[in-house]
Amino acid sequence: MKLCLCFHCLCESYEQAPTTDHELFVSVADMRVFVDQLLERGTTFTGLEGRSPNTVTITFDDGYQNNFLFRELSQLYQIPYLLFISSHYILSGNGYPWFTTQGTSYSQMHEFDYYAKFEKLGAVKGSAHEDEPARPMTTARPMSPARPMTIEELKHFSQDPLVELGCHGHYHQPLSEDFEKYLEPERDRCLSALDEHLGIKPRYFSLANGMYTKGVVRELLKTFDRVLTIDGRPFRAKDNVIHRISLLNPNLGGPLIDQLDRHLSTARQLKRAFRTYRRLRL
Repeated sequence: MKLCLCFHCLCESYEQAPTTDHELFVSVADMRVFVDQLLERGTTFTGLEGRSPNTVTITFDDGYQNNFLFRELSQLYQIPYLLFISSHYILSGNGYPWFTTQGTSYSQMHEFDYYAKFEKLGAVKGSAHEDEPARPMTTARPMSPARPMTIEELKHFSQDPLVELGCHGHYHQPLSEDFEKYLEPERDRCLSALDEHLGIKPRYFSLANGMYTKGVVRELLKTFDRVLTIDGRPFRAKDNVIHRISLLNPNLGGPLIDQLDRHLSTARQLKRAFRTYRRLRL
């Protein structure tokens, strides 16, 4: 069975996590226990192109600086992983809306029109490069537990042979039916930022909040090798749409291994298979 898992934030202790959206945080200690449990089950950690059965691919969404906390574990066990970034926050240093007063909780952000919000604030004037010059790395910048990486930090990350960078849109705009009109700027601005500042052309796109329409996925597959949702299903080596499983703070969802097993229950998998078939039918 091939699985792809989605995480967001890491922390050294849960006391460090903010009070808002703390479900996005997993401690390094809990992650290590989870990795050991998967290895005990005979799991192999691979990238998405791994051909072996019984594999797990680790992904992180958004581009948080705290994702650096996975590096020691990754290097110890030689675990490759994917880091999907939303370029606006990396370039500007603005906080993610779900951790600021700009938005609501993360679970409600699928209803948030980022383009309308940022246009109102005067943040969108035409070119991502003109409006959002890459900020310098500075020790004077506040150290939020959920701050975005800087360009310099992302460059450092990209040099790790176990890391592959992917596209997560520009503003993290969900591409549901109401917002699929934003597909082109979400794709193109992120691609331009990664090319200009890192010289990278990413192979994969992960959908913000896991939202999509059939047309969105079809269009993205013209540019990317694979598109990732969070519909929570195993995948096959030949699949070009990967349905990741999202795992949450164990203090809320229970041990990570138990969360995974619940996601893989027969009843839940049948329900998700039916739902994704109806949504995609590519």
